[in-house]
Amino acid sequence: MSECQKCLDPTALGLFLVTLVSLVIAFNYLIESSFNPATPQFAIVMGIMALFVAYFAYKAESQFGFTVFALVGGAVLLHGLGIGTWEYIFFGVLILLAVIWSLIAKTPKLLTVILLLTALIFIIVGAMSLVDNDLGKILGVVALLNGILALYLGFAIATGKAPIV
Repeated sequence: MSECQKCLDPTALGLFLVTLVSLVIAFNYLIESSFNPATPQFAIVMGIMALFVAYFAYKAESQFGFTVFALVGGAVLLHGLGIGTWEYIFFGVLILLAVIWSLIAKTPKLLTVILLLTALIFIIVGAMSLVDNDLGKILGVVALLNGILALYLGFAIATGKAPIV
């Protein structure tokens, strides 16, 4: 018998994964200026881990958490497998729809902002191959902000010591 009597909320782990992926993207674009936001192996492992978070959100009966982490995990996994421009953009659009769901469900405002930034990351990565303009620095800034906010919210949820905005 487990000493834990309540269901574990996987949201903090999911946010730490978002932090890790976002910071890798940010540092690649702000410091290295490379076009590849993450190695395929890194993206595949992070995508699979996010899909596990989605599974645990499902087990915790969190429809919102399941949907969001499944979308993000699937997109990151497929990045590692080499998806194309329109796949990035449409994943971003679906995550934008989750932003609307987040507003309707009255989730923490910071979570809604993180979802919006995550959607922008996918849309910008997709748009980078459609436009002649270099969007790398913009992508880096959006990813850095996303990473910082996801880290804060992940720690706030995990510890219960910081306010969840």
